[in-house]
Amino acid sequence: MKKHITKIALSALLLGGGYLAGTTIPSLANTFNSEQPGSANDPLVTKGYVDQTIDKLIEEKLAGTDLTIGGGLSSSLEVVKLQPGQALYPNVGTEMIVRTGKTVAFSDTSNGLADVTGAKDVLNGVAVENNHLLINPGVGRGIKPHESVDYTIYVMVRGGYTIK
Repeated sequence: MKKHITKIALSALLLGGGYLAGTTIPSLANTFNSEQPGSANDPLVTKGYVDQTIDKLIEEKLAGTDLTIGGGLSSSLEVVKLQPGQALYPNVGTEMIVRTGKTVAFSDTSNGLADVTGAKDVLNGVAVENNHLLINPGVGRGIKPHESVDYTIYVMVRGGYTIK
């Protein structure tokens, strides 16, 4: 009988100790960790809130960016009409393809436009071949209709430019 009472007492002691440990240890952990989820120190947010905040920040950043042709950030090609006597001054990095007409390159320096298709430089006064991709590597360079041209030249342009 004594064994039986000892087992019951031991079981009660273990159950009571387990209950006491289970209730006091989490509350002790909370006193050491004051950052409760959802509090000002540890905010709990939803995925929707994060997505909405990110979208708002992206819109704010894009609102201050000029995405027009003159800004040099266009990702699409624009067909530009170049009249006799005009000159196309592309921004640095602007891509051009002369589609129709006879044009020549001009440059303020000894360097010219990069003809990516022909793998060469098109220097000042040299004729530009139609349907060749040109990239402007510097300022003071561009293309203009040949002096014998009396019709509209069509040029596809990606990036910023000025016509003078």
